Amino acid sequence: MRVSKTHIAGVGLSGIIERTSDEAINKCTIAAGTKALLDAGITYSDVDQSIACFIDDLRIERRNLDTFGLQGAPVFQVHNDTGLFSSIQAVASRQSNCTLMIGFDREVSPRSRNQVQIVAFVLVSDLFLTSHAYLKDGSICVSGSAITSTIFQRSLNLSQGGENQSRTVKTAVASALRQAQIQQRDIQVLEINYSSNREPHKALLDFDVAPQLSSKDGDSFAGATGLASLCNLVWQLRGWAGGQPSRAQNCLQLILGSQGTASVLILRRSDGKSALAWDEVKNVRDGRERLGYNPAAGEIRDISVEDLEAVRAKAEFTLAEDSVKRLQLPMKGGDRAALARL
Repeated sequence: MRVSKTHIAGVGLSGIIERTSDEAINKCTIAAGTKALLDAGITYSDVDQSIACFIDDLRIERRNLDTFGLQGAPVFQVHNDTGLFSSIQAVASRQSNCTLMIGFDREVSPRSRNQVQIVAFVLVSDLFLTSHAYLKDGSICVSGSAITSTIFQRSLNLSQGGENQSRTVKTAVASALRQAQIQQRDIQVLEINYSSNREPHKALLDFDVAPQLSSKDGDSFAGATGLASLCNLVWQLRGWAGGQPSRAQNCLQLILGSQGTASVLILRRSDGKSALAWDEVKNVRDGRERLGYNPAAGEIRDISVEDLEAVRAKAEFTLAEDSVKRLQLPMKGGDRAALARL
């Protein structure tokens, strides 16, 4: 079967909200999806399928995606731990040329577990990237991906057997490296996300680069699911994050789920270049122009009515205007939110 590489063409982050408010979750779902579509410079008409995630009592409601349009694209509800991997597989297997995935990132600290952030990604195939040439300079290729469930540690004394976390992590890492056709020494950035009761970095001591531990106490928002930090990796490879080191060629992200699963992504720029410096991209017209600001600078803005209208499907596929009015979005004014087809 012919396979395609998967490329991250757009990312979107909502503000940090309290998980107890369904209304806030619904509004932030629309906001994150809108930002990802704006970042990619496409409308919901271009989306072949969507993946809405759930985790514990949190759920991305299917009806929220109807706000973007009713053009018949299927919406699959998938657990948050496997939502991104399912999206990557859908594109890689050529079942979908463009997938919108929306999921949750939540605080790892027990003191702040009610705080969540909604994250959206637009993932596209090689064919879609070729037909939308303006995306190539800003898209990030998922050159390797793997997910491994818990591996049992055998013991001569059966009563002392248990989970072998180190082997679980190493198996996933080896599979992703093999898929990307690179070796450990080719990784320049190592990002780790994990729950507070796990320490996966001990299984990665043989890497030549020191890991960035995102899920640690003291951060303003330390996400445990890795989706928010994946946005930061995308921005870093694009060159949008001015304070981050440039010239990285390959980034590896490890996410250790609460149930013991290990997920690994290996990322590189779709154009084959190393991560750019800020001076090389600060005047480039890209997703920052469509969004109206640089999200990598740490600022998270609300969307406007114009932003949502810019990414909704064709008029005959959209809901009545009441569905937009209920969101109570501000008016931006002017045409700044109009899609720039670069």
